[in-house]
Amino acid sequence: MREQLDRLYELQQIDTTIDDATQRLAGLDDGSTLAEKLRLKQDELAAMEQALKDKTAEQWSRESELEATEQERTEKWSQAYGGRVSDPKELSSLEKKISELQRRTDKLEDQILEIYDAVEQQTAQVETEQAALEQRESELSRVRAEFHERSAQLKDAISQAQERREGVVVQLDPGLLADYESIRQKTGGLAVALVSGQVCGGCRTSISVMFCDELRKARKVVRCESCRRILYDEEWI
Repeated sequence: MREQLDRLYELQQIDTTIDDATQRLAGLDDGSTLAEKLRLKQDELAAMEQALKDKTAEQWSRESELEATEQERTEKWSQAYGGRVSDPKELSSLEKKISELQRRTDKLEDQILEIYDAVEQQTAQVETEQAALEQRESELSRVRAEFHERSAQLKDAISQAQERREGVVVQLDPGLLADYESIRQKTGGLAVALVSGQVCGGCRTSISVMFCDELRKARKVVRCESCRRILYDEEWI
């Protein structure tokens, strides 16, 4: 029985290793959350770049309009005061048109100045966001690399532990193994509890002197009166 209990405790340690590695594997950050945040930031940057493109196009449009307006005003000025108009009514009409074009010129210049400021601000925002996005992409690459490396290590550890488990399982009595598996399911994975200082390592309950004596003689399977786990004591008599 002592040898069976030794093998059973060894199996518990292997299963604990597998459970721990499996839990850590499931908890690894694969970068999914960061990738989704990055995608949203990329969408935001794309919207900012489109807004900048639209504002720049508006700037070019206003500048073209201003150039055409100034050209027309110059032509009207030349026509009005170049000695080609003698009719007072025609001159008055030209002067009115010149004043109208001047107001339009002033308005366009003000609009263009405002657009210049907006383009400058939007350009700075885009550049800042581009730099931030590059940092996020670098961070995502790092997280993914760490995930692949760590997950490979954990999977390898699980595989090795499972191979060791197979070697131990074949050495156990089928009935004892069945009891072990049943207790593991009921107790969250810990079926064999190490006794230390007459205390159950599973539920921290004190064990009677009689039970400790039976346990150390290793003549039979002893289970904790409180949590019903199989007790194991390294200090065999």
